[in-house]
Amino acid sequence: MQGWQAPYLGLRELPREISAFELQAFFSFSPSEQELIERRRGDQHKLGLALHIGFLRMSGWPLNSVRAVPVALLRHLGQLLDIETPDLASLRALYTRGRTLFDHQRQACEVLGFAWMSEHQRRALVRELRDEVAHTAY
Repeated sequence: MQGWQAPYLGLRELPREISAFELQAFFSFSPSEQELIERRRGDQHKLGLALHIGFLRMSGWPLNSVRAVPVALLRHLGQLLDIETPDLASLRALYTRGRTLFDHQRQACEVLGFAWMSEHQRRALVRELRDEVAHTAY
């Protein structure tokens, strides 16, 4: 990971403002990601999946926020995907079915290679963090 990406790690919702550089870095897609997005039926589902892939790449977290999507991001994705986008949208407005939201989150994780930690990995991480805290606490 590069240093400029660090401020976005752990972000739980889209920032209100997104620069052109951030749009290019996080919300531009590889051929395999583009193909996955194109397979979705309807512009709304293509837009939703693209938002999830970009946000997961940006923050490392699935997108759950119901806050409005920045207009610049909507326009960028509309041009990139060659689809009609609304002038104002939120996740709540994009998804009438909760199941579709979860499906898009899962697909974004799969295409980017994200996986949940196993119990063994979680224990090893906690052990490492505990050791690090013990060495830096005094």
